[in-house]
Amino acid sequence: MGPSTPAAGDLARLRQHNERVVLAAVRASGTPRVAQIVADSGLGRTAVEDVLATLVARRWLVEERAAIRGRGRPARSYRFRAEAGCAVGLDIGAYSVRAVLTDLAGRVLATTRRPVSPQTRRRDRLAAADRALADCTRDAGVPERRVWAVGAGTTGLVDRAGRVVRANAIPDWAGADLAGHLGRDGRLVLVDNDSQLAALAEQRRGVATEAADLVLLHAGRRTGLALVLDGRLRRGAYGAAADLSALPGLSWEPAIEYLHAVAPADVPVADRAERAFAAARDGDRRARTAVRRYARAMALAAATAIAVVDPRMLVLGGAFSQAADVLLEPLGAELARLCPQVPELRASTLGADCVALGAACLALDAVDERLLAADRGPLPALTARSV
Repeated sequence: MGPSTPAAGDLARLRQHNERVVLAAVRASGTPRVAQIVADSGLGRTAVEDVLATLVARRWLVEERAAIRGRGRPARSYRFRAEAGCAVGLDIGAYSVRAVLTDLAGRVLATTRRPVSPQTRRRDRLAAADRALADCTRDAGVPERRVWAVGAGTTGLVDRAGRVVRANAIPDWAGADLAGHLGRDGRLVLVDNDSQLAALAEQRRGVATEAADLVLLHAGRRTGLALVLDGRLRRGAYGAAADLSALPGLSWEPAIEYLHAVAPADVPVADRAERAFAAARDGDRRARTAVRRYARAMALAAATAIAVVDPRMLVLGGAFSQAADVLLEPLGAELARLCPQVPELRASTLGADCVALGAACLALDAVDERLLAADRGPLPALTARSV
């Protein structure tokens, strides 16, 4: 008997595999030439040329030709059409709703913030999220139909269906169906806890890109912990990994009162912690004591997580990361007292948009999973609503 002929299904699966390999090679390299795509993909040149033509026709890639210099054909290069779609990351908190709009390569196109308060009613907070998303698309000049996916981070415990299970910081927030509200027009929506998304942002875009294991201490008006282990964000079976807020003896939620107590009474509550850090920076003895007491409470919670997972790095994130110059040293001193081995301490550089950036990363992961996973069939022709 002669060699068997591959079944049509096998050939189709091989084709789908090659499409994704070539697309991944182009996305990873920017604007590679054909020879580089061949080398990076491990496929033969004929197969690569064939797949490239298909991906250009389906509008996943753009062929770019260099200017002709001398004799011969100009070298061809290809780039991924990152502008074909967008992702939005939302940070829906007690005091603000922030949004970040990115293209499919993760490049930030627009950011916005809308103020709210813990007393803002649920429907008004959801409306603020809608307006923040609309603000970003307007500012970037992008039609909302090109938003392929939305990631949302929020305070409290979130279940796998995207519903808030518990939220101590916002009176009427438990039960909010974020996935249902944000996905009502059919777009992809992913929802997670804000601290966990801040950790994802640090791993992907922040100070922890080289750390396989880290603990994030999310410090601000609310406090949280999150874990990245073996390079992966760990949410746990019910999304509550590293949620120590209910444990007796950990007084990190009331600890902010140490900072508030040293600010003048006429300073708005929202600004008192920042005022305390500023006073400590200027050498005020009472403010420095308050910062040390706050750091002691933060260190006790962080040390609990450190003792369990022994991470390489502890990242100070959240709004108070901007006070790292006065907070990191007493935090490290307290951890040295509590931990056999203190991990490397770093302060986030992502600023107030860290949760929204992590939410955008979550949305982009969902786009990749929906469109680019090997078991999803052939890549479709790219349109504004390919997801």
